[in-house]
Amino acid sequence: MLRDFWVVLAAAIVITGLAMQDGAIVALGLGVAIVCYGAKLWARYALHRLRYERLAPEDRAFAGEHVALTLRATNEKPLPLPWLDIRERFPESMLPGADAAEFRLAGRSGVLQTDWRTSVGGYRRVSRSYQLHCPARGVYEIGPGRLRSGDLFGLFTDEREEARRTRIIVYPPTVPVGDLALPARRPYGDAPRGIRIFEDPSRVAGLRDYLPGDSLRRIDWNATARLGVLQTRVYDPASAQHLLICLNTQTVEPSWSGYVPDMLERSIALAASIARDAYDRRFSAGLLANGSMPDADRAIRVAPGRRPEHFLRILEALAVITPYVPEGLAAMLDREEHRIGIGTTIAVVTGIMPDALAATLQRLHRRRHAVIVISVTGETWPDLLGRIDVRDASSFDFGWAEALP
Repeated sequence: MLRDFWVVLAAAIVITGLAMQDGAIVALGLGVAIVCYGAKLWARYALHRLRYERLAPEDRAFAGEHVALTLRATNEKPLPLPWLDIRERFPESMLPGADAAEFRLAGRSGVLQTDWRTSVGGYRRVSRSYQLHCPARGVYEIGPGRLRSGDLFGLFTDEREEARRTRIIVYPPTVPVGDLALPARRPYGDAPRGIRIFEDPSRVAGLRDYLPGDSLRRIDWNATARLGVLQTRVYDPASAQHLLICLNTQTVEPSWSGYVPDMLERSIALAASIARDAYDRRFSAGLLANGSMPDADRAIRVAPGRRPEHFLRILEALAVITPYVPEGLAAMLDREEHRIGIGTTIAVVTGIMPDALAATLQRLHRRRHAVIVISVTGETWPDLLGRIDVRDASSFDFGWAEALP
């Protein structure tokens, strides 16, 4: 009540003191006016130049790991904050066994809220750290936050919403796939042998004089300037082996009738394991998946590559896949067939085998593409796939003890 009517109250006290010709009452009224006005100014500037941060040294992790998060408030002005309330929201699954005295439900399923009350001096900072558990693959959002502070007496307050959220991406678990026994003849594409007609522009073998017909992209301008004669780079033959991982996220037929969580998660984890194995072997790997990204209705395609950042792109795509299936994997393969290079192994990870997908794989197999089907359920579908190689990955243990997302 005082915060709304302090001006009227102070004026009434002063007028009463003047009417009674009592200097003490007048001084009291002036004191109330000065204190309330000062408190109001204090509250107005309390959150001014107050910087709030969520510091996460690692915003990527694998399922089962922990990440550190620090909440930090920095007061970048001389005015101290005698009290500061910070309200922050966390995914409940990242705080197993959370202290009930510190965290409470935020009014939304799966979200916990903490209220941190502290004080910050002028040009000071305060921080608080948490260890967050990453139970399963997915995208976890922390926030939004809310800051609230005011004057020393708590008469006036100001608050600010921190709408920015911090995202932590959790990759699916991976396991060694050596026991998968991919075909020895072409485990990940054509092994280099005989005469190689393709060159790798990242591997320079030497220089020679420029010849008519050489591409301008081959010219080494530094060597040309040094020798005074046009010099052309000579590259080593290409030796990269290529793998296209095709993930079928459809687990039931028809796709709109729902999905089987365990089958979906096993398929995603197996695709991630194969991608990691390809990266460790320095093979070029790409990804096709008919699952969708969050807030998107398009399927996933990651072009082949073997750089570390490319491998992380594949893991991130697998981490955020949702159960929604915008189209069948067969339709995606039909569109991508002209991009599949000679010698590329097509590794299809699936738990079911729709007729359309089987027909597409049979066609690719007849056209001399190396097709391997990796079954997460143990089924081999001999009537549908014929002589296509099928590998059983149903016994793989990905070690998830947590609830599936």
